Amino acid sequence: VVNYHAASSSSSSSYNSNNKNRMQRHRRHKILPSFRQSTTTTTLKASSSPDPPPYPVRVAVMGGGNFGLALASVVARKGVPVQLLVRSESVANYLNTNHTHPRYMSDIKLPTAIRATTDPDTALSDATYIIHAVPCQYSREFLDSIKEHIPPSTPILSASKGIETSSLGFMNDILKDCLGEERSYAFLSGPSFAREICEGVATAVVIASEDMDLADDLADLLTCDNFRVFTSKDVIGVEIGGAVKNVIALAAGVCGGVGV
Repeated sequence: VVNYHAASSSSSSSYNSNNKNRMQRHRRHKILPSFRQSTTTTTLKASSSPDPPPYPVRVAVMGGGNFGLALASVVARKGVPVQLLVRSESVANYLNTNHTHPRYMSDIKLPTAIRATTDPDTALSDATYIIHAVPCQYSREFLDSIKEHIPPSTPILSASKGIETSSLGFMNDILKDCLGEERSYAFLSGPSFAREICEGVATAVVIASEDMDLADDLADLLTCDNFRVFTSKDVIGVEIGGAVKNVIALAAGVCGGVGV
């Protein structure tokens, strides 16, 4: 198994230096058509790689709520082993035995490639990628409690959305405060529902990162026939969109309901 955790002096060089050779081999088989929205907006690229990565990968998902389960299912359906980090030993045992969650979407069968654990070291220490799906308001405390188990250059994909009420910071700020700036981060958002993702309903999301090599690799990792991933460099735009989209949707619904 390739070691992706060598230390480096910057986030982009860390990810690039540890993954350069495998990415070159992989990208000879990639198709990344560009979708230009207008001359004033960011160019989005859509991954079209429904196959599992052609290199050894293990994914850890932090957070066993609805969206953590949904993204774990997307990855596991491609045959990639997933460690799901949860808080309760009873939940972990139930999920590993029954392949369903006892509380969240309990009627949905989860792929057997998902294994739950309460041990951060088991879940995180040798993960190729880590997906963070803990709610924004609880993320800082959670990350501070497990950061010693995360190797210094393991890239993080955040699927959490929102603005921290105590600091008014986005997940980009929280992650860098807790885990440092010497690693690569990416951020996922889009019009998506956890249940629909698990049920295979067609879904499209965006992954934004300052490190486009990481964004492209994550897009390939997640893309399948019914889950399309676009990539972007606009981290702030994607984070703002994720934080305010429900507020705008509720306001629009109220306006529609009262006829204004």
